[in-house]
Amino acid sequence: MAVRDPISNRSIRSTRSYSAPVKVRHRRFRRLRRLLVAVVILGSMLLGAWVYVQHVYAPVLESEARTIPARVNSGLAQHSSSYTPLSLVSLDLQHAIVAIEDHRFYSHPGVDPLGSLRALWVNLQNRHVDQGGSTLEEQLAKRAIVGDDRSIHDKLRTVGLAWAIDQVFPKAKVLELYLNAAYFGRGAYGPAEAARVYFGANVGRLTLSQAAFLAAMPQAPSLYGSHPNSPTVRARWTQVLYDMAKDGYITSDELSAAQHSSPSFAFGNG
Repeated sequence: MAVRDPISNRSIRSTRSYSAPVKVRHRRFRRLRRLLVAVVILGSMLLGAWVYVQHVYAPVLESEARTIPARVNSGLAQHSSSYTPLSLVSLDLQHAIVAIEDHRFYSHPGVDPLGSLRALWVNLQNRHVDQGGSTLEEQLAKRAIVGDDRSIHDKLRTVGLAWAIDQVFPKAKVLELYLNAAYFGRGAYGPAEAARVYFGANVGRLTLSQAAFLAAMPQAPSLYGSHPNSPTVRARWTQVLYDMAKDGYITSDELSAAQHSSPSFAFGNG
């Protein structure tokens, strides 16, 4: 509403016309205040969760992770197998396991979402399972403590333990524990027993071809061990060699030579 100024003959707007911008500013201020309160509350909740994880949950996980060496030794003893230090395991077997099972083992903190996505993409492209998505720490947690983690609770526990394992042990120890906790088929538990059962060889003197074969076993040990000369096992063995070359563990010449020297088994053709 506007009125005329009798002196200047100009329109004078009613003061009520200024109330709208004021109300808008008040609404914006209230929204900003609510947002700030929400941010403070959320920040407090996250801080509380972080403190809980660091000072309550993490120490429990780390304490449980420290029991893994004893658990692995106990499992080997039950199958009349002995623990093998990593220093006695051939470098080719160490590299082969990392290449096929956990491509980013030396760079992730026990859990690896990128590695899981990568494995899913490779498997979808090949239309069958060539690579698992679990890290070595996650696989170790399942074998030593959690078991078959089918429930959401168990999966989360596996992830938490994998992180704790990486905090407690150096990577070399994790790899050593993984190899000793692994089942390779044909009743062979641990790398030394696997080398003896399949090749009648010392685990520190495996050929590249033999090492790649043993690295293929933990994915499906009972199945692969029963049919070591099957096309499925040979494809897995070939994939191990390709991954080793791709990751720089072997040269193209070594890859070619290994492909033309299939391992001979101590028990014949299986």
